[in-house]
Parts: sequence; C-alpha cells; structure tokens
Amino acid sequence: MKKFVSIFLTLALVLAMSTTAFAATIESNPDSRDIDVNAKYVGGVSVPTRYSVDLTWGAMEFTYTVSGTKTWDPETHTYTTSTQPVWTASGNTITVTNHSNTDITASFAFSALTAYNTVTGSFSSASLTLPTAEGKAVNDAVLTGQTSFTLGGTLASDITDFTNVGTVIVTIS
Repeated sequence: MKKFVSIFLTLALVLAMSTTAFAATIESNPDSRDIDVNAKYVGGVSVPTRYSVDLTWGAMEFTYTVSGTKTWDPETHTYTTSTQPVWTASGNTITVTNHSNTDITASFAFSALTAYNTVTGSFSSASLTLPTAEGKAVNDAVLTGQTSFTLGGTLASDITDFTNVGTVIVTIS
C-alpha cells in the first residue's frame, strides 16, 4: 500500500507542475491558425563624413620685371637708378569645389624656398568656406570658390628661366 500511495502522490505532483504556453483554440479549420508577428525598426545607420574636393590651379608662372632708367654719373662712375619692379602672373587662380557631405574650409599659405626668401606670396582670399554638397546639384555655384595668388618681394636678376621659388599649401578642414 505504501508503494501505491507513493506512486499516487508522485503522479499528483507531476500533474500539478505547469508550464506557461500561448495557445489558441482552433475551431474553424483544424489544420491552420493565424499567429500575429510583431516587428519594429531601430535606426542605427551612421553617416561618416566623406571629404571630396576638386582643386584646380593655373600655370602659376610669374614674371618679375624691373623697368625704369639708369642714369650714368660720370663723377662717381656709377649709375643712379630710377626703377619700378612689377610682378605679372599667368594662371594664378586656384579654384576649390566641395563635393563633400560636410562644410569645408580651404586655407591657403605660401612658403618660399630658402634660396628665394626675398619672394613673398599673398592671396585675394586667405581661406574659402564652402557649404556641404548634400542636397545640391553637382554644378551648383555655391559649392565653388576661387582665390588669386600674387607674388611680391624681389627676385635676383640672374633667374632668367622659370624656377621653383616656393610652394602654395592648401589645407582642407
């Protein structure tokens, strides 16, 4: 009898344990049931900054011309000079076009080579700020800016061929 009571109590305990489950009563078609499926969107797309800038420039050739007169002084055996130096440029325009997905600033600087430290350089605009290209046509005029580069200072008279006297540095930020 003890065995019978033990088996009966064990069976009662097993039947008393329960597991939660979702269930539905199938009445109309015993072979199928519609089950709702839920979903949601979580945005996680990052947009990294992408720089794309067109930079064009002309020949960057400059001629240093000294014009005027030299007058001979017979008493000192020297010349008295009355001259005016002038720099003329060919292809001295720098054009920047922004195709980036962010605003940019193009900054310009000139660095003379050590041997030509009497040569200086200047720009009509030391920097250009251009808006993002996002939402604009490829040829939109607001995406393009220009600056003109000019040399100043002096150049030795023995430099009679075009010679590299320095470098224009363009920094995009």
